[in-house]
Amino acid sequence: MLQHCGGGTSDLQRLETTVRNLWRGGWAILGAIALSAVAVTQAHAVNAWSPKPAQLAPYVNGNKPWTKLSEVLADKDPSQSWRQLIVDDPNVSGTYVGMKVGDSTSGKLSADHRFAFIVWDGQIEVTIQGQTTFVATKGFMVQVPFRTQYSLKNVGTTPSLHFEIWAPEGTDLYPENSATLPPPPPGKVWYLSGIDAPDTYARQGKPVFRDYLASPSQAEFVRDDRIFVNAIRGSGAASPPDGSNPGHFHSYGEFWFIMEGRISYLIEGMSYFAATPGDIVYATPGRWHLAGNDPPTTLRSTRIAINGYPAGSHHWPVTQPAARPEQMTPPETRAMLPSATSGGWYLNPTVKLRGYPNASSSEDELDYSEYWLDGAPDPTRYSGPFKINGTGTHTLKFRSVDKAGNVEEPKTVTLSTMDVPPVSLQFVPSILNLRTSGLVTAVIAVPAGQDLRPWGVSDIRALGSPAVSAAYSADGRTIVATFNKTAFASVPAGDAVTVTVTGQFNYDGAQAPMTASTVVRVVR
Repeated sequence: MLQHCGGGTSDLQRLETTVRNLWRGGWAILGAIALSAVAVTQAHAVNAWSPKPAQLAPYVNGNKPWTKLSEVLADKDPSQSWRQLIVDDPNVSGTYVGMKVGDSTSGKLSADHRFAFIVWDGQIEVTIQGQTTFVATKGFMVQVPFRTQYSLKNVGTTPSLHFEIWAPEGTDLYPENSATLPPPPPGKVWYLSGIDAPDTYARQGKPVFRDYLASPSQAEFVRDDRIFVNAIRGSGAASPPDGSNPGHFHSYGEFWFIMEGRISYLIEGMSYFAATPGDIVYATPGRWHLAGNDPPTTLRSTRIAINGYPAGSHHWPVTQPAARPEQMTPPETRAMLPSATSGGWYLNPTVKLRGYPNASSSEDELDYSEYWLDGAPDPTRYSGPFKINGTGTHTLKFRSVDKAGNVEEPKTVTLSTMDVPPVSLQFVPSILNLRTSGLVTAVIAVPAGQDLRPWGVSDIRALGSPAVSAAYSADGRTIVATFNKTAFASVPAGDAVTVTVTGQFNYDGAQAPMTASTVVRVVR
């Protein structure tokens, strides 16, 4: 296995220089390679000609060779639940999911494929049909057989985090007694049907869950059609990579969840790197890859290998590769949008553009992203999330450019947006007297003729503190909310002080922030 060599800084620098030169030299084999046992330490049962991509399979659809957990969490609001697709592979995919305190998922079941997840923070109550309910914490690996109902709930005092492993071609089903149903997949309608009996844990002989960090060891956890989850644990060899072993490749993509320690990687076309717990590493089909502990030590590291082929073939090298493929692939950009209503409308959406340098590009760094809104003649250089206003249909065109000069072909999305109601704020009385204790009354209002009730305003707060009470008026035009005066402890005294109240609109399955401000006199 690939390892850092022991020794001082100069040894490490020499190692990294060796690795970079190794990949600059290229590991690509054009067309096909011959397989034999020569110069390979593993014993191979079959020799065969294997087709290998003449050019490296690019990282597309937002996929990255290395996704750092710190980057995933950087823009997340702990008071909100969220989902972020990390690996979008045609066989098996992975999604990080954060649940706010008290949040839960509705009961559902997978029609044809097992479902698995790894808990990485918080306390998640897991309810699985036919099993005793349990609470999973950091390091728990959990699997659910197909056609077996399950649900999750954050029962801790902090947001929870887990990594879901699922088959993209799978079908989610919902129990007959479901109170509500999500929008069906595009082109489908919900139909109440009888289904076959659920799968069992006995068929596979694997447990419901494994508290991995409490008792770490190498073992398969899920071995099922399109879902293979395998814990690989060990300490590595002390020798640095010298170009004699590029590892192996698959005809399919594979990714790894780093469970403990530091795992170093050589992935064809990439510089050497070392991933840490919670990070996700992905190799596209046909790329050589080699992994090991970093640095070499008697301590052990664990990576959870995940792919869609439990008995998939490893393709090992025989001779040194002939040439490095052309590396002129442009970056890939994804437009990140909030959830839409069941009718497909977005509520004053805030758009994030995420550009990813393609691993097949000769330059790894992204230069910039840009966009055109509603047919603008000139692009706007992307500098951060932006909001689209105005009820109606909007067209967004966007692209990215890397520092090697590779220009992405523009992508276009068309979306229907709906403006949220304009809200005003008034405190009663208008002078905020904070010299005494008690409650403060705030009135949130919309213009005459409008009604707030269909917008399902929730989570009303003043300076982050939740309202003591909140109620609609008879005509729905206003919400009267009360707050403890302690909520305004940080507000300074003055004759013209701006105070803001926030909340969340919940309209037809979509959410949007509500913000209302006013200027008041504050007495302390």
